[in-house]
Amino acid sequence: MTRALRLLLLSGALSLGAERAHAQVPAPARGPAPDKAMLAPATIDAGRKLFRGKGTCSGCHGDKLQGGPVAPGLTGPSWRHIDGSYAAILDRVDHGLAGTLMVAHPGGLEEPQVILVASYVYAVSHGLTKP
Repeated sequence: MTRALRLLLLSGALSLGAERAHAQVPAPARGPAPDKAMLAPATIDAGRKLFRGKGTCSGCHGDKLQGGPVAPGLTGPSWRHIDGSYAAILDRVDHGLAGTLMVAHPGGLEEPQVILVASYVYAVSHGLTKP
């Protein structure tokens, strides 16, 4: 059992907003693309909310992932420091990047929330959803 799966099982249901009080988030594969379940509309929406809210990601990367003076845009298939694969995105949100403002678990995100943000960023950057 992977670390992510153990954390998801321990954390129980995640809040996905008022319209869906709770939902289980499947454990992701750390491959080039997330599992289909990680690209479900409710999962992507939960990641979007975290990106713009608790994760504080939009403060540097912008509400539309366009980037800015502090951080690169996240809208293309590859970026300044990583290749844009799901594994790379998940790793970056999970571990940060030394010497930059990109910290591990930005905004105090918990492991299941890291997975949601990574799924959202992957979906936007690969044209599967709008920011």
